Amino acid sequence: MLNRRRWLAPARVAVSVVAAATILGGGTALAAGHGTVQGISHRTPGGVPVPEIIGPVPETASSYPFGRPPFSLAAYGYEEQEFFVKGAANVYDYDSSGNVVIRYRDVPYETRIVVYRPVDPARFSGTVLTEILNMTNNYDFPVIWAATHNEIMADSDVYVGVTSSPNAIAALQKFDPVRYRDLSMAAPAGDACASPGLNSTAATEGGLVWDMLSQVGAAFASHGRDNPLGGIHRPVRDYLSGYSQSGGYLLRYLNVINPVAHVYDGFLLGSGVGAPELGKCGRVIPQDSPLNVVRPTPQPVLTVNSQTDFRGFGAGTDAVLPRPDSDTPADKYRLWQVPGSSHNWNYLNWFHPSPADLAKIGGAIPAYNCDITPGLSGNFPQQYPLDSALADLDTWARQGVAPPSASRIEIDAQGNTVLDHYGNAVGGMRTPFVDVPVATYYPSSTSDNPAAAFGCRLYGHVVPLPAATLSQLYPNHITYVTDVYNDTEKLVTERFLTRTDATVIEDAANLASIPG
Repeated sequence: MLNRRRWLAPARVAVSVVAAATILGGGTALAAGHGTVQGISHRTPGGVPVPEIIGPVPETASSYPFGRPPFSLAAYGYEEQEFFVKGAANVYDYDSSGNVVIRYRDVPYETRIVVYRPVDPARFSGTVLTEILNMTNNYDFPVIWAATHNEIMADSDVYVGVTSSPNAIAALQKFDPVRYRDLSMAAPAGDACASPGLNSTAATEGGLVWDMLSQVGAAFASHGRDNPLGGIHRPVRDYLSGYSQSGGYLLRYLNVINPVAHVYDGFLLGSGVGAPELGKCGRVIPQDSPLNVVRPTPQPVLTVNSQTDFRGFGAGTDAVLPRPDSDTPADKYRLWQVPGSSHNWNYLNWFHPSPADLAKIGGAIPAYNCDITPGLSGNFPQQYPLDSALADLDTWARQGVAPPSASRIEIDAQGNTVLDHYGNAVGGMRTPFVDVPVATYYPSSTSDNPAAAFGCRLYGHVVPLPAATLSQLYPNHITYVTDVYNDTEKLVTERFLTRTDATVIEDAANLASIPG
């Protein structure tokens, strides 16, 4: 297994408290200080209050955390804990000039976090990966955990999933009305609009999420009893992550809250789409707005976009707008566009809640029902680029060693993706799946069913290369295995692929019936 983080994390560097910080240009300022929650008197150096932490919440046979992993954590020396987080948050908005203002102050909330941690305190690496749990299916779904859990547990990191939206809280309360009865992202008095955003209703306010995320990070950075790590706490690096809609949330957090809060040590942004308004009644930001470009930040930011997303589902631009890579002290940024990958892929389906648990909330595991003939549902392993991104992000934050830069996926003068002889995209962050091809990977699919059309745009499909083409490329099995081995070793050296994942890929090549 990869042994990437076997050193003690240095203490977090203190950031001086500022009274106010102007966000996104001159004009109206966003105050750095937040109101004090009753019973909470301490704050991080960035001025973020540490919320009240309740738990670990007891478990019984009939009352347990929603969305638990589909395998035994104990087999990996890990355990699951759930906590409730209680605090107060502001509701923000953009004004007409793109500056950030506070609409409501100190609105109470209560949410939950799930924590996967090593049972043995001595194993803890000092790294925490926090994820804005995806809410697109109207329940919590841990995309980043699903993709990177092997990397996390191999390195003895702590994982934290944060319930971040009113619709996900509603699902939790359907699942277990007693366990989750006190969770709330209730709207303040007067907070009402005809078409609420941020997964909100007339009675709820999704805009509480921004300070809520900062306060969760503050709890893990604290040295007091409020730290959920309890007995295994020591100074940590804490990275905030999000994928798809939650990646859009992460973009908004990065650009608006992070410059003031200074809570997280780095950011992993996966295929961010639909960067939202700041409050449910807030100003909607057009997709092509410069507010949707990741602003310079001294904390490293690594963005991984699938081929589905690199041009906004074919609309001509990234959902999170592209920008140049940077290595300056005040602007650490990488963008990897992964040819062959799709926004959604088969591997994730294993990590949805169990059918029995989903039945309690009226949900179901999404099924691939796209009208593709010939073709198989998308199996491009996007987890490998995300594993590499996490490893490189950690090295960048800890050691100051920047990740490699990748070229962008190529487009022609007409704006079409440039394809190689085998139908795969040219350029981008390379993998053995497109460098040593056995199939054509399509980043999107289609459906004749209008209800499935959007989901199929996010779900890729794969068409195996003809047998004659495979025989021409690889006259014998040894040729194929050698080509895969040479490519994986090159990518490991370049730090586009972890050693652990390279070994899995090489073993699979040995077992594959190629060219047969």
